[in-house]
Amino acid sequence: MLRQFIEIRSLSSQPPPVARPLRLHLGLTRQAWLALLCLTLLGYAVLGRGFAYLGFPPIYIGELTLLLGLLWLVTGAQWKPLDTAPMWLLLALAAWGMLRTWPYVSEYGIDALRDAAIWGYSAFAIIIYYYIRARPATLLTLLNRYRYFTWIFLTAIPLVWIARYIFVGVMPRWPWSDVPIIDAKAGDILVHLCGILAFCVAGFDNPVRLPRIILLAACAAVIGSYERAGLVALGGCFLICLFLKPTHPLLHRLLAVGVAGLLFLAVSGINFEVPSPDTGKARVVSFDDMLANFVSIVSDTDVSDLDETKQWRLEWWSIIFEYTFKGPYLWTGKGFGVNLADDDGFQVWADHSLRSPHNGHLTMLARAGVPGLALWIVVQLSFACSLIRAYRRSCHAADSRWSALFLFLLVYWFAFMTNAAFDVFIEGPMGGIWFWTIYGIGLASVWLYKHSPEVLRDAPSLHHY
Repeated sequence: MLRQFIEIRSLSSQPPPVARPLRLHLGLTRQAWLALLCLTLLGYAVLGRGFAYLGFPPIYIGELTLLLGLLWLVTGAQWKPLDTAPMWLLLALAAWGMLRTWPYVSEYGIDALRDAAIWGYSAFAIIIYYYIRARPATLLTLLNRYRYFTWIFLTAIPLVWIARYIFVGVMPRWPWSDVPIIDAKAGDILVHLCGILAFCVAGFDNPVRLPRIILLAACAAVIGSYERAGLVALGGCFLICLFLKPTHPLLHRLLAVGVAGLLFLAVSGINFEVPSPDTGKARVVSFDDMLANFVSIVSDTDVSDLDETKQWRLEWWSIIFEYTFKGPYLWTGKGFGVNLADDDGFQVWADHSLRSPHNGHLTMLARAGVPGLALWIVVQLSFACSLIRAYRRSCHAADSRWSALFLFLLVYWFAFMTNAAFDVFIEGPMGGIWFWTIYGIGLASVWLYKHSPEVLRDAPSLHHY
């Protein structure tokens, strides 16, 4: 009798048969979503805006990935109370953004939702945060996939750049949009070069062999000749890595290659032409041109196009400061929906495709007012401080893998923030989805290091995942 009672109790404690297929289905859905997210990120990094238009209007690849992620979050996530201050601050930012978006949806429709992407894509941070907490081994999977991404990216970008030059004016376009299927921006590429640099310096892919050094240096030199903002981001990330890892051989070799190249150009006076993938015209690369690019960041130059674009930005940014800090939009901003370029008088495209200033931080100010900018700054600083504290603790505890991870994420975040200060970057899916995914991984990593440090500390080899 006692044995029968025990058997009945044991059977009743097991999940019903229906629950097992449901759990299996959710597990497969979770794995499929992670694969889709990684594929989406790879496409954005290599093909740029062209990949963003993969899909059927108004649901493109980014929106599909977001919807499936939200579906998993609602049906399959193991909800736990939020115990990180940055996540609460992020929710506050999203709430304020929603308040400044909803009143304009009826008037501007899909444009309001597109403008809201700068805070709306933060849903990716929440999804990946809960995803990693539900299955901590995902962190190892992502690190290993990023290792493969570095090789794919460094190999593909020269080919993509050449293809855009060869097919300039005749590049195939999506039938539902006048957008070429390959349209990667120089600034975006340089941000990912920053991430790859930090990944290698952190020690996740040692030893760094000569082919990778050549590819990294070549991409930085060629792409950097087109984009000052991305070049500033790359230089800043290099200095951070040099400060934290002063003896790393990769930094010394890249520095030697850069100095040798500049000296060669200065002494020889040689200049060479690099084709522009956008116009088909060649851009001259010489010591004088590179020096003018650098000087134009901090002062005026004799190069008209460099000074004109800088002056255009400064004038627009000053107007935004005037009507927010000193004007009628102090508390509310102009909202998400109005075309700021048209409304502020700085439109440069006949199709009115420019909608926001070339500064993501000032986009928040112009659209969400001073409260929105304050929340934005607090959200970013809280994230950076969390990574810095975790990095210092891991260094003191000699957790080399954790300290390497926090260094990598911190430098990557810095690159995104720097490029966003000079370009329309995180306002779109190519930069926004990448940025908020890194943000979510960072918060999840800080949480894991506090509660389950063995996930990364005791892993036999990252290459096994």
